[in-house]
Amino acid sequence: MRVTDLPDLSDWRTVEVWTIDEAALLWAAIDPLEMKSGNFDEYIDGVPFDFSLKQARKAKICRKAIIEAVCGGTLPFSRAIELHHDYQNGDWEKEVPFPDLPDPEKIITSRTRVQQAAFMKWAKSKNIPSYREQITRANALAKNKEFVDSLNEISKPADTQPLALPAPSYLDPKNPRSPVELRASIEVWEIVTAEGESKNGTATKDRLRAELDAHSEYGALSNEAKSRITTVANWNKKGGAPKTPE
Repeated sequence: MRVTDLPDLSDWRTVEVWTIDEAALLWAAIDPLEMKSGNFDEYIDGVPFDFSLKQARKAKICRKAIIEAVCGGTLPFSRAIELHHDYQNGDWEKEVPFPDLPDPEKIITSRTRVQQAAFMKWAKSKNIPSYREQITRANALAKNKEFVDSLNEISKPADTQPLALPAPSYLDPKNPRSPVELRASIEVWEIVTAEGESKNGTATKDRLRAELDAHSEYGALSNEAKSRITTVANWNKKGGAPKTPE
């Protein structure tokens, strides 16, 4: 799958508070607005016309992680609602007052809300990349592998084994010599060039900055660092603020 195959969810950045269901779907690159019934399980377990089975699995696991984080106190909520039941009153809802924590067996994920900023900070602390980030990294690594394979083929002497060149590791966050600003420049460049056609009229530098701000790994970089990254990744520097391709 390519990044361009995923829906444009950038408008959701303007929504400051997400429900647990919305956060899980967004992190799996699924538009919550397509969930017409409002039932997360029914939507995800149905025939996935608009998203892959991998995205469905990502959404389920992400929702479970968010539930446990909210109920465990590691992800703050702005409002939590529980569903209770008894024989006399039937089903009834209860709002959980601060500083109490909701019960994971009773929490209503479609009604419980978390701040977008708090969710992004939590996802970064747990190193939980979004599905879009996973696809971007996988495609970048695949391109690196193709490049290495082509070098091996060119360097291979007749009737000998291919030259075993080490795979580039400058994009590997575990590599202590991998500069974070280099990784950020490459990754946001990949995203913006891949999605350029869907971003007509948007200045390239502004688009790069928006991706940096939304990225779970790079969102916390300083403004000076982000400015350097957008300058490096901006491929057309003449004529003021360049636009993305049309």
